[in-house]
Order: sequence, then structure tokens, then C-alpha cells
Amino acid sequence: MNAARFFDEFQLCALVCLVGLGVLRAAVLYARGVHVVAIDWQRSLWEQLADALLIVLIFSWAYEVVAYSWPLRSHVFPTWLALVVTDSAVVKALGAVVVCTGLLIFALALWAFADSWRIGIDRSTAGALVTDGIFAWTRNPIYVALDLIFFGTFLVQGRALFLVLALALAALLHYQIRREEKYLAGAYGDAYRSYCERVGRYVRWR
Repeated sequence: MNAARFFDEFQLCALVCLVGLGVLRAAVLYARGVHVVAIDWQRSLWEQLADALLIVLIFSWAYEVVAYSWPLRSHVFPTWLALVVTDSAVVKALGAVVVCTGLLIFALALWAFADSWRIGIDRSTAGALVTDGIFAWTRNPIYVALDLIFFGTFLVQGRALFLVLALALAALLHYQIRREEKYLAGAYGDAYRSYCERVGRYVRWR
């Protein structure tokens, strides 16, 4: 197997691991009567549009990972975005490390969340505030993990498309974080504010 094929297969395996971890954890929670997917009915129109765009870009990112790694002939985005900006084996290896780090953080976050994991803001049956485990080092490990996976994918693929997607998704995820922070501050009060003083949005600074 040549190096290029190795990294293609690595990308496919990483995507399977990411989806598999999420689906498996969601299935376990649903079996316990916990509804993981939460719809916030108090969203503004702009927030609804941002959520829709985030979902579309994540699914498009996943499809393009498969399309370039398999490979497939059809793509979501125009071919000029397929421009290869880096094709170094060292950069690809670094990207693989970044992706693996993201997957590890994602797994640790799902474990630490226990029954509190939600996709979206759950205003009716929110779980307990989680501050231990990986949450003692970052307030948003799921989002940190996704950012690492998106940017790591760009390093592995080396295509401009994946850099554009990583930047767009990072911006949308940051917007989602800010929305969740407002909700959490109202839902958990001083306990959440104290937690914010100890642990940073993306990484613990002390």
C-alpha cells in the first residue's frame, strides 16, 4: 500500500470512528429514555438558519471526505476548490495525529457527559452540569474535538476545500458555543459562572 492510499483509508476509518462513537452513544442513551437530539423552539430565524447551515456543511464535509478518499466521481463543491495546497507526507502524518487527538477528545467527552449529552439546547430535560473529566480542561470538548478533526482533515487531504470547510465550520461552532453559554449561565447560575472562571472556553489556562 502506498502512502497516498494509506491516508485515504485512514480518513475513511476516522470518519467511521467519529460517526460510530456518536451513534453508539446516542443509542445507549435512547435505550435509557434519554432523547439526545433536542430542538430549541426559542431560536430566532438567524439561529435557525445558522443551525441549518451547520448541518448542511457537516454532511457535505463528510461526503467530500468519502468522495476524495474512496474516490467518487461526483462532488458537492466545484472542482476548483479541489486545488491541492500541500502534499507533504509529513504534513499528512501531522494531520493524522491531529485527527486522532480529536477522536480521543470526542470519546472522552461522550464518556464524561454520561446522561447529559445533548445535540442542541434542551430547555425541558437538560442533564446535570458536567465539570469533571475532560471538562476540567475545556468547557467544550465536543467542539474542540470537531475543530481538530476538521483542520486535521485539511492537513491529511491537503485540498483548499477542506481548509475552507474547516474555517466555516469553526466559525459556526463558535457561534453555537456562545449561544449555549447564554443558556447554561441562565440554567445553572453561579455554578456555571464559577466553572467558567476555572476553565476556558477552549482550553484551561490555569
